[in-house]
Amino acid sequence: MTSSPDTSSPRTSSPDTVTSPDTTSSDKSSADTVPDGFHSLTVEQIEHDTPDSVVVTFAPPERRELWSFQHGQHLVLRRHVDGTEIRRSYSICSPAPDGPLRVSIKRVPGGAMSTWATTELRTGDTIDALPPSGHFSHDLDAATGRRYTVLAAGSGITPILSIVATVLRDEPESSVRLLYVNRTSASTMLLEALEDLRDRHLGRLEIAYVFTREQSEAELLGGRPDRARLDALIDAGLFPADADQVFLCGPIDLVTLAQESLVAAGTDPDRIHRELFSAEQLGSIRSDAPQVVDDSVPIIASGTATLHGRDTAFDVYEGDSVLDAVQRVRPDAPFSCRSGVCSTCQARLVDGAVDMAVNYGLEPRDVERGMVLTCQSRVTTSRVVVDYDG
Repeated sequence: MTSSPDTSSPRTSSPDTVTSPDTTSSDKSSADTVPDGFHSLTVEQIEHDTPDSVVVTFAPPERRELWSFQHGQHLVLRRHVDGTEIRRSYSICSPAPDGPLRVSIKRVPGGAMSTWATTELRTGDTIDALPPSGHFSHDLDAATGRRYTVLAAGSGITPILSIVATVLRDEPESSVRLLYVNRTSASTMLLEALEDLRDRHLGRLEIAYVFTREQSEAELLGGRPDRARLDALIDAGLFPADADQVFLCGPIDLVTLAQESLVAAGTDPDRIHRELFSAEQLGSIRSDAPQVVDDSVPIIASGTATLHGRDTAFDVYEGDSVLDAVQRVRPDAPFSCRSGVCSTCQARLVDGAVDMAVNYGLEPRDVERGMVLTCQSRVTTSRVVVDYDG
């Protein structure tokens, strides 16, 4: 999730209870040792975009087929500090599927990864990364001219830039209206890239910049966009509610308000795609599953996980999330924030039922087709089957 911010932390949310579709799966197990799924990328170029952000371009990887991406997807980057693993998700900001492998990283005060990346990372350095993932995307249609309404706030512009650039290139009859919210003009990330994109697609990309800490000649484009201001922006045509597709990316409070305003003005909720960014969790996060050292901890369920084409059996101990249980036997199980925000750990629930304590990373239609965030899912049946490849 530039990129997604350096750190992610959810706010409270009511639990989602999810029951699998009526499907079955064979129970295959494997004791093979597997790698953790990370690959080494080499930094090809670093550009200082704003005083506190950089654009990092990686050299083309050897196995390019692994790194083909959809617009709106992200990379999970990893580094180790004093023996502690740190993972962060950063959105790819290039046109899909084969643009330069490039992310933009904004420094977050106290951010363990972003501070290093914006001050110490150099050309020629290497960093571990998972292949692209995420579902903040949609199906393109070159034969249809569609209208897009897009909101980005701060570093939320990174997946949005990839989405907009891809749409304008691959849907030649489509048009985009972008509302881009920042504190000041000096803190506006990827500004030059956006203006270049607008120049290349004159009349098809319109951008309204909102600065919350600067005066603007247009009253609507200055100050924090609360619900009343968002409603007024819709009425003024700067944030149209009659779009065929809507993409919203930013802090949860703003994204929620924007969605409510659009729906109230007539936008079909099924046309709205959301990606949330938050910067509350600082430092590192636990990278491995909790070890069971007390024989008195009961096994409450058994399960099977499909990952990279292999089925692996696992036990679920009391207190485990599905990710905890899978990760003990499959170290390559994907995850990043462990907070229910980034969706890196998503899998399809094939059998059994779970409760998701927090769900900011999946849209209702994803839940309807059986997707769960394994980092937030607690098993409520005696058996569970999940498919990370689904």
